[in-house]
Amino acid sequence: MKLGISPNILTGMFSAFLKSKLECEIVFMPVSKLPGAVKNREVDIALIPPLDLHNGGDFCISGSFAIVTEAVFSNGFLYFKPGEKEVQEITLKGDISFSDMTLLRVIFKELYSIDPRLVTYDGDIHHASNLFVAGDDNYLSGRYELGMNIVEEAVESLNFPLISYILISSREEILESVHRKVNQMNDDLFNFGIEYLSTTGISERTLEHLSSNLHHLSFELSDEILENLTNLISTPYYYNFTEDIPEYTLV
Repeated sequence: MKLGISPNILTGMFSAFLKSKLECEIVFMPVSKLPGAVKNREVDIALIPPLDLHNGGDFCISGSFAIVTEAVFSNGFLYFKPGEKEVQEITLKGDISFSDMTLLRVIFKELYSIDPRLVTYDGDIHHASNLFVAGDDNYLSGRYELGMNIVEEAVESLNFPLISYILISSREEILESVHRKVNQMNDDLFNFGIEYLSTTGISERTLEHLSSNLHHLSFELSDEILENLTNLISTPYYYNFTEDIPEYTLV
């Protein structure tokens, strides 16, 4: 079985934990390529942000396992340009997902009633205005302490815990097989999480910060959180960012 992920601390921890319980090969690729890889059966299962279902495809979604975060763990941070009074433009750096762009727009609509222009990083940091960084650079550099935590702001704006990643497949039987072989993903998460985080190259300060907040992280979906999945996936439609709501099959 092949599991596709866009590598970062969250997906890396989940995939390593899943691999310890289930024989699977981890395949790395950009987050934008993962839905297509699942559709074309290049991978059997993949971790994608729920909002990236809008990239097309009628997928099957695990109703048992996902990555759910409350505040501390985030794959994206926004760093404001000093002295700028209005945020008219945000530069995007890293492996950017449709989810990243949507959540940024939602947050700024809710907090400031504006819809800033999103532009791609061109390689020159001096050309960047307000900089959004997706990926582990935030934690590896320690700069996350200076940035706006997008997960934290999204949770406040949407008023429910954020499902950062869902586990998808093109076939129900694949997810059913995973569910039969893996009974739970949370019981050993604390000990496994500390061990995994210690291998990522983050500083002792960041390691202590993330390790002490592992209780804010879940690899399982409760009934309450699962009820919010439809609301989350519908968010781009309700904000008039998309023209429809993607269909999916919950397994």
